[in-house]
Amino acid sequence: MIKRDLRTNEEFYSTRINQKFANAQNRIKYHNDKANKFRQSIAFISKPLQNNIRILNELMTDSNELVFHKEYLLGKGYSVNIYSHIFLYQNKHHFAIHHFLVIPISDVEIKILKYK
Repeated sequence: MIKRDLRTNEEFYSTRINQKFANAQNRIKYHNDKANKFRQSIAFISKPLQNNIRILNELMTDSNELVFHKEYLLGKGYSVNIYSHIFLYQNKHHFAIHHFLVIPISDVEIKILKYK
């Protein structure tokens, strides 16, 4: 059966009914390009989120609860408006970044709790 390669649009003779690529290199390149395009489309949110996780992991190595000044976190490169989910803690909903709970104490202070 003659088919067209999804990546190069060249014609090829398929040996299987579900074959969509002329060779393995085209298949791999097609799926890698597709995955890269997806990663680039969500990079505006995933990169700051990953950066926040790195910063909090570095700051919270020795304790489970710390209070930080907002300017200190901004100086470290922390993005204040990026969160991964909302977590219910003491009957209140708070923003969270993976296993860190972010609780605003005042306009300038933020309490970070590590939970499991």
